[in-house]
Amino acid sequence: MPSFDRRPWTRRAAPLLVAILISTANRLCAAPQAPAGVVPCQAVVSDFLARAPIMRRRDERIAQLLDGRRYRDAAAALRSAVGRYPDAWAANALGDLYAAGLGLPRSAAAAFRWYLWSAERGDRFAQRQVANAYLNGDGTRRNAAAAAYWFRIGVAPFQLAWMYHGLSQTYAEGRIVPADRAKSAYYLDESLTDLRQLAKEPNGEAAYYLGLAYEYGDGVRRNRTEAVAYLCRSASLQYPAAIGALRHLQGQPQ
Repeated sequence: MPSFDRRPWTRRAAPLLVAILISTANRLCAAPQAPAGVVPCQAVVSDFLARAPIMRRRDERIAQLLDGRRYRDAAAALRSAVGRYPDAWAANALGDLYAAGLGLPRSAAAAFRWYLWSAERGDRFAQRQVANAYLNGDGTRRNAAAAAYWFRIGVAPFQLAWMYHGLSQTYAEGRIVPADRAKSAYYLDESLTDLRQLAKEPNGEAAYYLGLAYEYGDGVRRNRTEAVAYLCRSASLQYPAAIGALRHLQGQPQ
């Protein structure tokens, strides 16, 4: 059975991080002369920011219910939240309640359905739960290929890409090891290759860093169109940092 994470729920409410972006909403709408590449993504950004204060208040109330062990009330609130918005965090939390039998009948199948719903919308916790479910047959049939797919998205690849990037910088700057431009270029290319593969999947973090690579020319030729496309995808997967990056690009010349 998928494990039930008993850390304080307020720590697990990652979508609450969008609160720090709410103050940018008015400036975003008022910012003049946005670069052309940002305009197609404006609707995604505006929609994200419009939902942010509503989702924050609602998720805070749900977190309080969960911390207070009012699981039945929390389950009802979570169902309502998922019905109104594509709230990946709420769906993952609902999966946890079904998995643990808290406030709801214990059901591995129901837990899996909500984990999968959340995973498909980019929640990393849910992606790992889906991988475990496919591996162990919890609430679904065992499927080694599907387990490998979700483990690839939710667990190792981004850390591997980050490690390659760190090695590239180490060789480029001659820290710890002698400077070696060839090895620096090799590891940077490995990092970008992993990020490109991962960005095809529901992983907002990978799309975000790939967008930054194209914006700043880190290992690739600078390309504003590619940068915005990846950042917009990241924003659509509810990765808050992408909103700030798009806001920054909005004030930059082509």
